[in-house]
Amino acid sequence: MEDLDARAAKIRLLCTDIDGVLTDGALHYGPEPGHTKAFHVRDGAAIKHLQQAGIRVAFISGLDAGATVNRARDLGVEDCFAGHLEKLPILDQLCAKYGLAYDQVGHLGDDLPDLPLLRRVGLACCPSDAADEVKAVCHWTVPVPGGRGVLRQAAERILKAQGRWDEIVGRY
Repeated sequence: MEDLDARAAKIRLLCTDIDGVLTDGALHYGPEPGHTKAFHVRDGAAIKHLQQAGIRVAFISGLDAGATVNRARDLGVEDCFAGHLEKLPILDQLCAKYGLAYDQVGHLGDDLPDLPLLRRVGLACCPSDAADEVKAVCHWTVPVPGGRGVLRQAAERILKAQGRWDEIVGRY
């Protein structure tokens, strides 16, 4: 756990997949084109806490979905990449944009397209129901399934490791 906290203390950018991490992976279809998703409110609050602490958040999703873009807009997530199965070039672009090394980046992923990022970042995390191949490369398997507050737990761990959590709690 000390290694995990040391890794978390360096994070300046937290990237996350959407489907299976911020959602439970279910896509709800009706008679109209497109689909809807359900996001956990605590993940949204955690994104705001990270932003207030100066830690950037980026969405990198393989599925091009309006719901993802809308959620990013509602949360003030400027870096939203929807419809990108090749995620590593996005990570490289973000590192260049913000002048970050890989060890200053965390990523939350649950399935095979996330593997290239999870193998490179300083803090690799996944939900408890992630693919076995993903769990094998992650530094931490968060003890909740996708869509149930994975990002919240990762954000709390990062903010505690950086000595910022008490400041967040103190606002309430």
